[in-house]
Amino acid sequence: MRKVQFFASIWTIVIAIPFTILALIGAAYLTENLTQIIKIISGFSREISVGGRGLVLEFSARWPEVAGMVIGMIVILTIYLFAQNANKAEDHRN
Repeated sequence: MRKVQFFASIWTIVIAIPFTILALIGAAYLTENLTQIIKIISGFSREISVGGRGLVLEFSARWPEVAGMVIGMIVILTIYLFAQNANKAEDHRN
């Protein structure tokens, strides 16, 4: 059982490091290009909505919820895959 805990800890760290680096790169990119991104979204919103601000306002209110759900699903599925592989490995040993 200790081996499974050890591998779970190692794999958690192995998965966390690239996602942390990816998050830092994403934050740096957003910081540098936020004005351009807002201009693009605002222009697109003006083209497709009557008031011009409907899409931007809705997106700004909802994006943290969507991002949290997507990140949560990825984490849960990753843990599930590693747990499933660990159970298969233990079943083959017994």
